[in-house]
Amino acid sequence: MVRLTPVLRVTSFPNRQQLLKILVELTLIVVAELGFVEGVVYEVIAVSFSGEPHPAPIGVRFRGGVFEATIYHDTATYANLKVHPMCTLNVVGSGLLFYDAVYMKHKLRVMREGDYWFLADADAWLGVTVLEESPERGKSVFKFKPGMLHLSQVKPKPYTRADGALVEMLVHESRIKPYIDSGLLVEAKRLYDLIAHYNELVARIAQNTEYQAYAKAIYESATRRMGGLKGG
Repeated sequence: MVRLTPVLRVTSFPNRQQLLKILVELTLIVVAELGFVEGVVYEVIAVSFSGEPHPAPIGVRFRGGVFEATIYHDTATYANLKVHPMCTLNVVGSGLLFYDAVYMKHKLRVMREGDYWFLADADAWLGVTVLEESPERGKSVFKFKPGMLHLSQVKPKPYTRADGALVEMLVHESRIKPYIDSGLLVEAKRLYDLIAHYNELVARIAQNTEYQAYAKAIYESATRRMGGLKGG
């Protein structure tokens, strides 16, 4: 267990900037330990609480020195954050746990550490506190600051849909030419449309990263393979 909010006397530092620098460095250590790449949206299970702990999948990214997530107003997670502006971001690698977090919440083992509720089966969890809320129509973008980090024995590998999207794009792109050569033009066009869809997804959840660069390259290769057929 690693606490990230050190007990420090502000007066012990020459100036506020030095204190802020230390806090930023601590946050960057957290990002590295979790395996996050800045700007990439990772799927995690947030455990918020208001009376009872409530696990739910959300997408979160580290950007501009803070963690941020879009939470919809009609969810229990949003209602809980308005009452208790803190939660844990649980890094898990199993799709089964994401399913349970939506449909079978009673199966999840939820435990408590200090002020935080977390998943016992998470590869890692980060306790965070709301720093800022920016409301939009039907949803809010929350910015969080880290408070506590717990790592299991297994190094966490946070899940991002960009990984799966790239694999799907590669598989689909490899089949376009054989389909065209076999006269299966409708099937080739369907694969191309899927590639275009995944390319847009990666551009949205992993902007200005290697993920986006690779997705763009695959999309452009598929476009060349399609030639004049892509608009048909």
